[in-house]
Amino acid sequence: MARITKYIIEGLDRLGKSTLIDGIRQSAGYFEVIHYDKPQRLDFYEGDLRKYQEDCFDSMFSIMNSHARVIFDRAHLGECVYSPLYRGYSGDYVFDLERQNYIDILTDVRLILLTENFDISQHFVDDGLSFDPKARREEQELFLKAFHKSNIKDKRIVCVTHEMTGKFKDKQRILKECIED
Repeated sequence: MARITKYIIEGLDRLGKSTLIDGIRQSAGYFEVIHYDKPQRLDFYEGDLRKYQEDCFDSMFSIMNSHARVIFDRAHLGECVYSPLYRGYSGDYVFDLERQNYIDILTDVRLILLTENFDISQHFVDDGLSFDPKARREEQELFLKAFHKSNIKDKRIVCVTHEMTGKFKDKQRILKECIED
């Protein structure tokens, strides 16, 4: 298998994406980290969030087709989750972008989706910041659907909660599940 030079880290908030990224860098060396935030309502796009996102992901796929060593902290799968729930449009166009950029033939890209087991998860308590377990579950289901639809060859789902206790797994165990072949 080819050496992974690009990682795409996806998943819900507070599942350890930043911790995982730190672990990858500690164990594999230098990687540029690109963090994708919510789309911006820039005058250039006349408020069209989808066009802004398309430009972001076009750039991302160009980088994937380069020799750069990059970790994408949140990327295009989130568009399939958050755009229909909160922005009023479908994010499925990202799969057309994958095809147009020949993502299915890249052997140095790994997609990692961090998940939690909601049936036994114990690491979340209501923190008073409008935490909504039902919305989290729905968002995770949309992430899983997008993950399975993605054309990326090397991809894995890593549940960060222990299957028996529901507590977070050790960060080294999670890292191992994410980076080992």
